[in-house]
Amino acid sequence: MSDKAVFDRISANLDRFAELIKENAEQLRKDKAELDRRIAEGEKRQAEWEKRDAELSDKIANISQQVGGQANRIGEITEAMTISDNILDLVNKFEGIDVQCFAFNITKKYPAKDSKGNAIRKQHEVDGLAEGEKSVVIIEAKTSLTIDYVKYFIEKLAIFKLAYHYHADKDLYGAVTFIRADDKALSLAEEHGMFIIKASPPDVELANSQGFKPLKFV
Repeated sequence: MSDKAVFDRISANLDRFAELIKENAEQLRKDKAELDRRIAEGEKRQAEWEKRDAELSDKIANISQQVGGQANRIGEITEAMTISDNILDLVNKFEGIDVQCFAFNITKKYPAKDSKGNAIRKQHEVDGLAEGEKSVVIIEAKTSLTIDYVKYFIEKLAIFKLAYHYHADKDLYGAVTFIRADDKALSLAEEHGMFIIKASPPDVELANSQGFKPLKFV
């Protein structure tokens, strides 16, 4: 084979190789363009998702705030309905109890220990407090009274004088007021000698069984 024939074959192969490179480069360009398009669409969708997520989070936060505010407001209304000066008249009918003044939402601190045994001061809050020279009645007010609330209130009564030391020498009584209550809660409250006071706004009425006698907490 002559040198010219070899040269022509090499040239033809180079031309074909160049065409293949060009074809592949064009395909690569198209593939890259498609990839870029999909990435852009993905980023757009991601941005939309993030925007929707942020909007949803804002709506949830707004609803939670509204619900929380309403819950607090309901709690305030409940206490106003279930704790009133009428309670003074109800409890003063019992021998040994003579309370003259009433206070709402009182908070004090008492000495306690944390899980590691370190000395701390915990907060003790009562919904209502009726007091006199020799006796004091602590009131727990709930819209719906459950047995768990009563158990918790018993614990609060047990440490009351630690926080309110100026009442340490007085006779301590407990009272629960409510709009609704389950039977187990009422039974436990009366078992511990608590006043059971049902709210029928704007009035309140004693709901203890006949012959009830309040018990002192020590």
